[in-house]
Amino acid sequence: MIFNDPPQQQAAEIIMHDLIECLFAERFFINAQQDLHSLEQLQIQCEQYPGLFNQISTWPLTTDIPQINTLFWRWWPAEDAFVVIPVKPGICHTLERVRHTPVYSVTLTDSPAGYEVSTVTPVALMKMVQKSLPEDMPGQPKGCELFIQTLADSLDQTAWSMEHNIRTDQLLQRSPAEAFQILEQWASVRDRPFHPTAKAKSGLDEVNYRRYMAEFDHRIPMQWVAIPLQLLEWGTGVDSPRQNTPANYILTDEQRETLHQEMVQRGIDQSHIAIPIHPWQLEHAIPRLLADEWQSCTCETLAFQDMESLATSSVRSMAPVTDSPHYLKLPMAIYSLGGSRYLPAVKMINGQRSEQLLRRALPLDKVLDEQVFLCDETKWWAYMPEGGSLFDEAPRHLSAMVRSYPEHLLQDFRYRMIPMAALGTLLSNQSDGPAERSETQHVFDHWMTYRQLEANNASVHQLFREVCHCFLNINLRTLRIGLLAEMHGQNAVLILKDGNVDGLLFRDHDSLRLFVPWLEDAGLADPEYCIRKGAANTLYHDAPEDLLFYLQTLGIQVNLRAIVETLSLHYGIEESSLWYTIKDVMSQLIEDIDFSDDARAMIKKQVFESKEWPLKLLIKPMIERAGGPGSMPFGKGTLQNPFHQLKCPETNA
Repeated sequence: MIFNDPPQQQAAEIIMHDLIECLFAERFFINAQQDLHSLEQLQIQCEQYPGLFNQISTWPLTTDIPQINTLFWRWWPAEDAFVVIPVKPGICHTLERVRHTPVYSVTLTDSPAGYEVSTVTPVALMKMVQKSLPEDMPGQPKGCELFIQTLADSLDQTAWSMEHNIRTDQLLQRSPAEAFQILEQWASVRDRPFHPTAKAKSGLDEVNYRRYMAEFDHRIPMQWVAIPLQLLEWGTGVDSPRQNTPANYILTDEQRETLHQEMVQRGIDQSHIAIPIHPWQLEHAIPRLLADEWQSCTCETLAFQDMESLATSSVRSMAPVTDSPHYLKLPMAIYSLGGSRYLPAVKMINGQRSEQLLRRALPLDKVLDEQVFLCDETKWWAYMPEGGSLFDEAPRHLSAMVRSYPEHLLQDFRYRMIPMAALGTLLSNQSDGPAERSETQHVFDHWMTYRQLEANNASVHQLFREVCHCFLNINLRTLRIGLLAEMHGQNAVLILKDGNVDGLLFRDHDSLRLFVPWLEDAGLADPEYCIRKGAANTLYHDAPEDLLFYLQTLGIQVNLRAIVETLSLHYGIEESSLWYTIKDVMSQLIEDIDFSDDARAMIKKQVFESKEWPLKLLIKPMIERAGGPGSMPFGKGTLQNPFHQLKCPETNA
């Protein structure tokens, strides 16, 4: 394990692993000389340079590194230099870097030894990659330079997150709201798995990163601004903008009165509506993006700061400090995952249309009706200047949503909510808990204690099968109807009732993906999303295979695979046995669910028979975007079918 290392080394290990995976998967090495050697072959290749083989093959051996099965990928970014990466065959990817091994750079020289060798950092490796890329590659050179800077930010910020302040003792014995918030902090530590720049929140310096990221457990005083009523748009859940203000949902009676008195004193209580704003946004973004509104006193900053919130894994989504079901989602003009974290009215309009569609769709399937929980995301307020449009840049940085969870999930002690991203994250042990003898802890440690299961691999397999069955059952059933909700680990929340899996909660409805013909076959109608003409669209899809893409990528390759990886690392379980569980559960569900014959055949072909699976690209789209506006950049690729790489668990053959 890596958790005994200093935070900077932990961060470098995690990010190097994710970076190399992406570079292999997205074919960044394809335009340069490359070769693959066994240990013996590499030794022969290095004989002309005395001592070189010994230097690059004596990494610290651990039980995680079976030397006999290790291969060496040798990549020549230039005629006089090569990089050596210890690799092994993978399940998702053809080759995977062997964990905890250095990556070496060898430069051929005129020195007596004939070479110089050094270990490579993630940033140094990416700079080598940049030099090997074609000059006419879209986004070059600006896109590469921005990506390298984001990679450096991610290294720093991941290291800071390793110094978290998460206290997990008696985790699932705490109140539902308190446990949920701790698990949000836990999920924040890794953010989006397998993405080398996931932790980078460009725009936050170290002080603000430690102040505003969930894992540091700081209470954050919300700022408030007053906006003229006639310059506001609001959601369908706001019956009366004067009566249904954000304050009505998220402030106590005393706090509401204090806020009201300030607006009375300013003479704006009848003309303006007060909305919360993230303090970082008010300090750093508003003066740059909406200066005219403040200089003209169109919008006013209020002195009221009595309300405190807690950051969640989404950084700009805020939790109450009580067990209230009303959370906040706010814009922050930081860059994360290659996109700006703004909150435009058009996204919230599309989100409420998605939510309405979901609420009509769920009763069509008994399992969905009983096991899917939805947040209410129809209560929102957004600044809209006179003559402005839904697609203007500046207004999308001044808005607020009250996201309301089903109240009983936060207040009934039979329930616990677990963001699935927490299941895909190992946490260093900085507090006492069920895993106190280990360097790390996994949510399953706490879950086995709560369920009174024996702490062994059989129990781990049992819990993982329950997670897979719930997750895949619900998503395959929504797929049958022609829609897929957000399913990566940050937005899919596992619901436990009395310690048993009871369903999934969906949030962030503005990313509901659709295949309209299947919707219409189910008796549902196109929600008619508002999409700018000519803009990239990931909501509507022309074929059911395109909708299935999200289950294969975000659902399995990101969400479930992250859980597989962490369970394997923490408990020493073979990854292939956990992948076999995914395959077995999915195979049975495809037969059990009432798909049409054509739909079932299509899913079987794409999931089980095809030699390749789709891949959601990460690095190339970020480079090609070159820092331009928009949400997370998008691109498609392919990788090997992971189910074709599995050994039969009965024979281990």
